Amino acid sequence: MGADPGRVQGPEHLQAPEQERGPVRAPAPSGEPRVLVAEGLEAVLPSGAGVGPWSGEIRAGEQVLLLGPSGSGKSTLLRVLAGAIPSHQRGRVTGSVRLLDGTAGGAGAIDPVAGGVLATAPVLGHLGQDPVDGVCLPLIADDVALPLESACTPPERIGPRVHEVLSAMGVGELAHRSAATLSGGQLQRASLAAAIAARPRLLLLDEPTAMLDAEGVAAVRSAVDAATDQTGCALLLVEHRLDEWAGERGLDGLPARTVALDRSGRVLADGPTREVLTAHGPALREQGCWLPREIEERVGGSWPAEPAGSAEPAGSAALVPLTAATPRAEVLLHLRDATLGPPDGSGRGEDAVLTGADLEIRAGRLLAVVGRNGAGKSTLLGALSRLDPLRAGTLEGAAAGLVLQRPESQFVADTVEDELSASGAPQDVRRAMLERLDLADHAAQSPYRLSGGQQRRLSLGAMLLADRPVLLADEPGYGLDRAAHEAVLALLREAADAGRGVVMTTHDLRSLEAADEVVVIADGRLVGPLAPSDLLADDALLRRAGLRVADRLGSAPADRPAPRTALDPPALPRAPLARRDPTVLLGLLTALSIVCITLTDPAPLLMLYALLAAGTMLGLRLGPLALARAQAPFVLFAAGVFMVNVLSRPGHEPWPDLPVRVTSEGIVLGAALALRALVIGLGAVAVVRASDPGRTMTSLRTHARLPARIALALLAGQRLLEDLPRRWATITRAHRLRRPPSADGTPARLGPRAMARCAFALLVDAIRSSTRIAFALESRGLGTGERTQWRTAALTRADGALVVGVVLAVAAVLVLAG
Repeated sequence: MGADPGRVQGPEHLQAPEQERGPVRAPAPSGEPRVLVAEGLEAVLPSGAGVGPWSGEIRAGEQVLLLGPSGSGKSTLLRVLAGAIPSHQRGRVTGSVRLLDGTAGGAGAIDPVAGGVLATAPVLGHLGQDPVDGVCLPLIADDVALPLESACTPPERIGPRVHEVLSAMGVGELAHRSAATLSGGQLQRASLAAAIAARPRLLLLDEPTAMLDAEGVAAVRSAVDAATDQTGCALLLVEHRLDEWAGERGLDGLPARTVALDRSGRVLADGPTREVLTAHGPALREQGCWLPREIEERVGGSWPAEPAGSAEPAGSAALVPLTAATPRAEVLLHLRDATLGPPDGSGRGEDAVLTGADLEIRAGRLLAVVGRNGAGKSTLLGALSRLDPLRAGTLEGAAAGLVLQRPESQFVADTVEDELSASGAPQDVRRAMLERLDLADHAAQSPYRLSGGQQRRLSLGAMLLADRPVLLADEPGYGLDRAAHEAVLALLREAADAGRGVVMTTHDLRSLEAADEVVVIADGRLVGPLAPSDLLADDALLRRAGLRVADRLGSAPADRPAPRTALDPPALPRAPLARRDPTVLLGLLTALSIVCITLTDPAPLLMLYALLAAGTMLGLRLGPLALARAQAPFVLFAAGVFMVNVLSRPGHEPWPDLPVRVTSEGIVLGAALALRALVIGLGAVAVVRASDPGRTMTSLRTHARLPARIALALLAGQRLLEDLPRRWATITRAHRLRRPPSADGTPARLGPRAMARCAFALLVDAIRSSTRIAFALESRGLGTGERTQWRTAALTRADGALVVGVVLAVAAVLVLAG
């Protein structure tokens, strides 16, 4: 394979010709139909990075592991196969690739590069790295049903299938939950359920376990195995956590075939997993790949890896300086008898997640906090950083800096160098930190264009320069390869050795080797601190913490197929008006608006308003104050309309002595127009409060024949809007942490300029998210073709009675007023 001069090249010894490397090639399972065939497939992005060329095939039922260091192009290859490059992301693709749909003679071959995402959707399931944008509709059940509708699955079979795949993922109870209320791990499982729901012929998974605890990994692995066994679909997997994926079976638990990439994106080997890892394990380890325990021991590495801070690098204290030396082991931060819960506005709705929490953060110590997904690790860091108030208890001590899971949320500058400058450190210290972060060559680059590992190092380095005695890091190793993971742990270890108190959350046992002590969150309580070795030896506590599963993979409860029962529909609201069909309500509002527009006499409009207000309060069970608050914008608008007409209309002046001219004609017309606005506004309030977006779009698709593409795209927009408050809270919290804290350690408030920068960051984040959601919609087959509709809306006698009642009431008002 010749080198492309536009491609980023790796170490010289890894650029040897193929015959010198001697890659192992594995024949695909004979007898099984081919699912994918590639010949010289290569993709090069505008940055020059790329992957390939690769020639090979994948057959039905085959599981393939795609292994390589960060930046080697693993995700790029998956996006090419999914049809996203160049249709959704710029890039040059050469060679050929075909997805085969199983028709005789290969007549159904699909070219992902030419056809795009919609062309691949019928035969391919894809799970990307970011779970937040992997769920594209507000309700989880609707999102999982979307690919089934696209596949024209009979409606009566969709509910049982949605229930089956969600239950297999261990999130069956979330079917009718809003995506905006779920954690990252829950969203990851829901996204995977949508990817396998329609039984694709090829499943592409990009780090599906990155945010999951051990039980979540077991559930996902079992569901994927069940999908491949039951449907014969092939699997192409990108995964860093190889031992967690394999379970107790070791190498035998991994996909039987591995395609290994070197740092430049070239194919290093393609063959049986054991042979590839044995032959190329040293080279892959040198470039930063995680390897299974058995291979690590075979190539002479320790397992787990030696602590990143076991030997303090020269000059580390200078790279993470403190303005005042702190005696080692001094208590810097003390949490006493605290009750903690998610911050207001988080949308998750849980009560307190931690009670009776006592914790000391000491200088020179690196404390790891572990626990299952949702146990309260991030909640604890939010309290320690003073971003979130305690519900009970006290917190005393020094100011803390917090590095969030998504580092891009904390960027406040336009370049990498300016990002470090914003921390106020001297130039020589900033330059040293750039070198330490291995980012000197990227100093003038936008931080948003860095890789995930580089962004993580940059956000950590910027917080280290902020001179906070306590450093908190939320899942600092999330989604990183070995090299980036060790670099991040080294920075944390150096910070502790320089006198800081360091706390990191993790569900990765490998990270514990860098820690001095560990605290376990289990059953709403803090257990410890313990020595890491004590935790690793306590199997029962590891299971309580979600770091180990009780049963072997293959016999866990998640392996058993879920019963094929229908998915219960979401419970209807109790308010009578909220149970009516949304299309009927919209039709009545439209008719009422037309009647109001034709009226110029205030009397009938006043009667209509009184009747509508009474009906809204009774139908929605609203009190007068709640109704008044809901109408406030319309009242202000109506008041403005009234005043403009009163003061501007010519005619008879009943009060000529007033300082302003007021006419009788202006009063009558202004009152009519104001009441018209109030009636229409109150009707809109009633319809909005009585209908949720999902039921409304279902009803419009059923009764008004609204195209599915429009209805579901609107729901995807609703999904993004519902998530904006959470995104705004994350961005503003991150920016507060970058500013000097107040005297008591509380993060600073943001001024107008900082808020403007946060607003711009939210806009950029929303645009990027919308493109990813659009890709997710297309990957679920949302196009203009034929499709079924899972949920339908049926008109009832109560809907007819409502129409008749409203028509009679309006007619009576018009007769009385006439």
